[in-house]
Amino acid sequence: MKIFDDIGGLRLTLIGLAFLSLPMVMFADMYPEGIGVLTAYIIPSVVVLFFFVLLLDALMNRVFMIEQPDQVRRVKRRRMWWDLAASASLLLVWGLHFRNTLVF
Repeated sequence: MKIFDDIGGLRLTLIGLAFLSLPMVMFADMYPEGIGVLTAYIIPSVVVLFFFVLLLDALMNRVFMIEQPDQVRRVKRRRMWWDLAASASLLLVWGLHFRNTLVF
């Protein structure tokens, strides 16, 4: 599809992994043994990295939109909104988990 061609493979993989990590929040409280290590330690730490990389990518798309033709700006704006949507969903879902975990 044309929409996914404009996003790019690496960015699409990043956004896809970010959205795949959203349902894993239900298993984040598993005992850290076996597959629980993945859901209790690895995915929550990678989600934080995804969040900051998505925001950095959105910022860079916004910076590279400056003084570009309308066609380039349209593509970069679409990329920026995909990044912001993925980071907002990570913040909403995983942010609530981290808030509940860190509250004493």
